[in-house]
Amino acid sequence: MQFINNGQRIAGLVVPLLSLRKNKNAACGAFSDLLSLGKIAKKWGLSLIQLLPLNDTGNGPSPYAAISAFALHPIYISLSDSVDTMALLGLPFRDEVARELVRAEKALNCRFGSEAGIQEQRVQFEAVLQLKINALRKAWDASRDICSSLAEAFAARESWAKPYACFVALRGKFGLAPWWEWPECQNVLPSDIDKLWFEPELAEEERFRLWLQVLAQEQLRRAAQAVHKLGIDIMGDIPILLAKDSADVWFQHEIFILDKQAGAPPDMYSPRGQNWGFPLYDWDALRERDYSFWRQRLQAADSYYTAYRIDHVLGFFRIWAISIHESDAYLGAFEPSRYLEFEELKSMGFSDERIAWLSKPHISEWKIREAEKRCLDAEVVLFADSKDAGTDKKQEEEQEEKQEEERAKTKALFAQRLEELGNSCFVRIKNEPLFLFRPEIIGTADIDALFRPLYAEFPKVAQILDEYASTMRDWWIDRALYQFEPDRFVFQWSYRETTSWKSLSLQERAALEAKAEAIGAESLDIWEKRGRELLSMLVSASEMQAFAEDLGAVPPCVPKVLRELKIPGLRVMRWEREWDKPNQPHIPFERYEPLSVACTSVHDSTNLRQWWQEEADRLQIWAMCRALAERDKLLKSLIERCGETVPERLGPSEAAVLVRALALSGSIVAAYPVQDILACHPDWRSADPRDERINVPGTTLPTNWMYRMPIDLSALVKDEDFAGFISEIMARGAQV
Repeated sequence: MQFINNGQRIAGLVVPLLSLRKNKNAACGAFSDLLSLGKIAKKWGLSLIQLLPLNDTGNGPSPYAAISAFALHPIYISLSDSVDTMALLGLPFRDEVARELVRAEKALNCRFGSEAGIQEQRVQFEAVLQLKINALRKAWDASRDICSSLAEAFAARESWAKPYACFVALRGKFGLAPWWEWPECQNVLPSDIDKLWFEPELAEEERFRLWLQVLAQEQLRRAAQAVHKLGIDIMGDIPILLAKDSADVWFQHEIFILDKQAGAPPDMYSPRGQNWGFPLYDWDALRERDYSFWRQRLQAADSYYTAYRIDHVLGFFRIWAISIHESDAYLGAFEPSRYLEFEELKSMGFSDERIAWLSKPHISEWKIREAEKRCLDAEVVLFADSKDAGTDKKQEEEQEEKQEEERAKTKALFAQRLEELGNSCFVRIKNEPLFLFRPEIIGTADIDALFRPLYAEFPKVAQILDEYASTMRDWWIDRALYQFEPDRFVFQWSYRETTSWKSLSLQERAALEAKAEAIGAESLDIWEKRGRELLSMLVSASEMQAFAEDLGAVPPCVPKVLRELKIPGLRVMRWEREWDKPNQPHIPFERYEPLSVACTSVHDSTNLRQWWQEEADRLQIWAMCRALAERDKLLKSLIERCGETVPERLGPSEAAVLVRALALSGSIVAAYPVQDILACHPDWRSADPRDERINVPGTTLPTNWMYRMPIDLSALVKDEDFAGFISEIMARGAQV
């Protein structure tokens, strides 16, 4: 579908669908809630709703770890709306089935709504999902004939449907184990899918899962159409990567690279990089198929959205590729790139031994012995005495003697295990006091695996083992060159800080620096060509307007190609700075590039309030707002309400200042996370801004992705005063 508000300066909100509540007792957001949200957006003068991905992620809440590139998540199905959905499809439920679904939804909301005492900021994801599935399964059991006919028709219509249904059914059969651990069906052909579709043990579950997709698609499609009729665009989110344990990777091995995993290189926020664990695409294999997989993804999204966000657009230019043997992401290489070939090193005068010195960690014996000694020296804390109360002197002496014996045995055993660990990890170089990692250790995941038994055997020494394991990982990355593939190398991320680099002569360093610079320049050309080809394909695949998430260390070819293809990038208030200037000043809002989306925060960052309290350069940002207020009466009046001093915290008035300032930016779109809009209301903001955070990257916190709006949609739509205030401060108009 075409973008409704094309070429206009618009404002919008960004929200995880899961976080919506149609009323105060709703357990989580549903597809049909989009219409209520659309009506609120209309009252607020907004023209865009941006959603996080809605793909099926199984029991996991992260919307960026989908088990299908096409299937929608059943958690967003409304039980009560499913009654109307079936009626509109011409196959209504019997009255008792309809009543049972309505009762099940009330029971679900009663259990997980606000009145149940559940912490209202967080969705109880797995429990809500399971109860919804149970209720829908009962409806299926009672209406198998009509539901099954819909599933069969869906399977015939959607090419991805049968593989997805077979995958989910097999996954359930094998206890949710990843497909590469299944006792059978690890490698399947289309003919195998046809057999599995009629497998008696699986057939019921397969058709049930596709019936859920019928409900999900119908409910999302109808809600989206109603929102579009209000003149509001909906921006979907297309994650670039898929979970390895997904239907698409299982069924289409040939378009993925499974011996590498995607992530992000080290940066100031993640010193060891980010290992996402997702497989890479084999773009050559995809090209041979005219990128049909990606074209189908966008055509599916086109059924609901008028715009889409290209997640991690840098990945279409180049992706940080990590060996599957690495647990972190420090050692990796951009794929594709111009790599340093073995023969090039030879031609530069580096011998085999010298190349090994540069590309393999060499650990001094004294470092290993010192690390082992630190572990053993911790015995005072690790193997401390414990005395029983009420014992006489003789008993105390006997107990002390017994504990001394136990302590000596434990220490001796611990020393033995450390020695065994060292023998498993290291091999001495000839008779020198120098060691290499054993050839069978291929990455940090192998190092972690060797430590695992020690944690189990000596749980009290977990902290000291953590320190030793961390030290060993540091030794592992101490190499100037990383052998990414046989006879191919890349310069390690911080190669100038490595032991081997510091041992080189000035001439050797100069030669390698020149080579690194040349390789970098050639790689830029490779990335530009790749990005232009892939993004051109995406733009041509549908009528939707493409937007790009272009955060991170962005090479210059990325904005160049985005401008060529008229794809707006992202401008996040906190990161929009002149990084190459002293003190890295913020770029004034009015200077934001028009072909962009300005926003106050993103789902992976702190929200506006928390950022202001904990991270922001408050003096500089407030000064920017004051300067901009000289050309905008509304912003000036908002600042005057806040007093003379720069606020340390954002109250409702102070939050409104930043919302208004961003509305005056040069970007064609200003998109606000819903938490940052609610921050302008004294009652509808969370008491603690930390409760408004959606995700903390690189963590598995139980709160990640579970954010729940503190105010429900039914109450929100009734507040005419707030609607008037928000529509005024978020009004775009002409750029000041």
